[in-house]
Formats: sequence, structure tokens, C-alpha cells
Amino acid sequence: MLQQQVALNFEYLKPAQYLIDAIVHDPQYIKRRERSKSQRRIWENVPYDAYEKEKMADFMKIVAKNKIQLPADWQDSDTLKMVYCGKFKDKNYLKVLQSHLVWRAVPNNFQPTDINIAFLQKGIVYTFGRDKQQRPIIIMNLELVNLKQFNEEVYINALSYYFGIIKKNCFVPGKIENWVFIMDTKKLGLSKFPFKAIQIATKTMQVNFCGCLDKLYLLNPSSSLSFSWKMVSAVADADTMEKVQMLKPNEYTKIQERIPANQLEEQYGGKVANLTKFWPPINIEIPGGYTEEILKAVESMKTAEIVIQKEVPASEEDELKLQEQMAKIQIKKEDDDDD
Repeated sequence: MLQQQVALNFEYLKPAQYLIDAIVHDPQYIKRRERSKSQRRIWENVPYDAYEKEKMADFMKIVAKNKIQLPADWQDSDTLKMVYCGKFKDKNYLKVLQSHLVWRAVPNNFQPTDINIAFLQKGIVYTFGRDKQQRPIIIMNLELVNLKQFNEEVYINALSYYFGIIKKNCFVPGKIENWVFIMDTKKLGLSKFPFKAIQIATKTMQVNFCGCLDKLYLLNPSSSLSFSWKMVSAVADADTMEKVQMLKPNEYTKIQERIPANQLEEQYGGKVANLTKFWPPINIEIPGGYTEEILKAVESMKTAEIVIQKEVPASEEDELKLQEQMAKIQIKKEDDDDD
């Protein structure tokens, strides 16, 4: 069920223009390494190299060959992200594109449904502050993760809706295109650790928010998780380990190498009181954290109930288009498998 038809304007989340103007990225941050080993963090308003353009052309040939109609708002950066998600391999592009188009076709991934709002009010995931390059900080409280209260579908819907808000209103093309993720484990032991929920969140981000992660902090680990992490670290590739950092409470000062203390909650070693109201998303740089407009809009929405609601149905035309495209992709995949 959709919340009452109220316009939710999240533009107040955007950083001040003088902060945006001060951002200057090192070329190695924008993109580093070459060909299939390339890593990219900035996708908009920057040049692409010859190899990337070649692979983008290959991707579009596959799209044309399979007569797939891309969304009207599709951009070159979307194509390049699909190429990166497909690891620069033609054989992966259809699968990646299929997954992404299916996700795009689910209205609940983009709507303030009752259940999405109920999820976000809980504080399972919320945003607070920015790092030194104005990248938004997203926090996930693993202690609150419960797939019995909110099922897998709701996690995908609510996280997609929320990440979409952050991407649309906190990112600035060519300047801010990444976020910092803090995952607070709350000392959960391995037996209670919500691996499945994390897998859901990771899968949602990998394809549909490709290239958005700049840094992941795993905080407050239990002894068993710390031991397991050491084993994983020993075999994980260096690029992954560079993005992920596990810290105990006595090591939280290391977070401030990237995030100023005045942009962190006290529970993470910062100077700002811990957040108790998680929806709508807060901008701690403006008085009160919210605009009067957004507070009135949220107030006018009915109280969310924690019940599983049916999806908002797509229009019959959209549904037919999706089925037709997915059928074409599946037929092509089966033909390739037979070869």
C-alpha cells in the first residue's frame, strides 16, 4: 500500500554549493588501473578511456541484438556500470542487465509504501553526516536486522528506496558519487549474525548501485567475528580489503581519518548526540536537521503499520514490456547454452 499521496522533497540533503566547489579528486580516485583490472569511483562528467568505450560498444551490440529496450532515462554511465558489473565480459552482460531491469520494474523499490516507511522508522538503516569529501554516511544497525519481522522482499524494497533517495539527493555528478557505509555489528556472535540479510543488501547494491561504495566500516565485532575476519583477510584480494575496515570501539578514532568528529555520532567516537529519529533522513548541517516542508509532508502521511503489504502493481503495459524483454533474454541465454 502506498502512503498517502504526499510530495516528499529531499533536496535539503544536498550539501552547500561552496562545499561541492571545494571538492577536487585525484585522477587515481576517479579511475585507476587499466583494462579489465580497472576500478572507477566517478562515472559522470569525466572522460572514459578507449577500453571502456570499446566494452560499452560491445554491451550495446548485445542490447541491440536481443532487441532490448533500455529505460528512457538510461545514460552512458549506466552502460559503463553494467560493463563493470559484468566484469568486462560479453557473456555476463545479459545476466547483469536482466537482473537490473527486473529490479527497475518493481514499483515498491522506488515508492514510500507503508512497509518501506515502517522499515526506515526502525533505524535498521539511516544516514548521518558526511566525510571530508562530502560523501554521505549510511549506517546499518545489525542488531535490529530481523527477517522474521521484515522479509527478504521488504529488505530489497526498503533499501532500494532509501539508497535511491541518498543517491538522487546527496550525490553530485562528477563530484560526489559514492557513500561511506558503517555496519555496526553490535558484537553479534556468528550464530546470531544476519549473514542472509547482509547478502541481500550486498546483492542489491552490487548491480543496482554499482560503483557507489567508497568505504565500509565493520564496527564493534565479537571475538568470533574478529577471528573469522582475520582468516578472510588472509585470502581476500587487496582491492576488497582496501575498502573494508573492521574496528573495535577502542579503534574508532581511526574513523576520523576520513570522517570529522562533528559528522559522527557519539557512539562512534564523534561529537554529535546519537540519533533517535531515523525517518526522514537527517541533514545535520541545517538547523533542526530537516526543512519545515519535509516535516509537514511526513506528518501528513498516515502512521506506517508493520505488516507485509502487496506490491504496487505495475501498469499492464509495463508488465507486458518486461515479460517480453525477459523472454527474449531467456531464449537467447538458452540458445547460447546449447552452442
